[in-house]
Amino acid sequence: MTLRAAEPTGTEATPALTGSKALHGIVAKTKNGQSSKTFLNGTQKIYGIWKGETLKAGDIVRAVWMAESFGYSRKDVKISEGAVTAYKPDDEGVFSLARPQGGWPLGRYRLDFYVQNKLADTAKFLVEEDVSVEVR
Repeated sequence: MTLRAAEPTGTEATPALTGSKALHGIVAKTKNGQSSKTFLNGTQKIYGIWKGETLKAGDIVRAVWMAESFGYSRKDVKISEGAVTAYKPDDEGVFSLARPQGGWPLGRYRLDFYVQNKLADTAKFLVEEDVSVEVR
């Protein structure tokens, strides 16, 4: 699996987020898409989009991709992580995780967003099986 950390992007990837955290994060099907809670196991990439609110210049924003529950007994397995430096309080950016060969294992996942090693937000999501219909 590949994790790509992108430098802050600009307003095209701004998720509609509210509240007063250091940052807010979502997972989406496209790098400038809407929040999604479910992905199919054939999804090519899953994007973690973050938007700062009270960041400080130099803060390290880190994303940790976790598999919470999949297979018969696998729980809380770290998949990958990436980090980027914020430059202003409302900086934003995108992390992405590419589909593993053979597709995503079905199960529950989460993306933890950290600021300076402190958990700032979590985005949970499910990977479900692609549905195919055979017509005869």
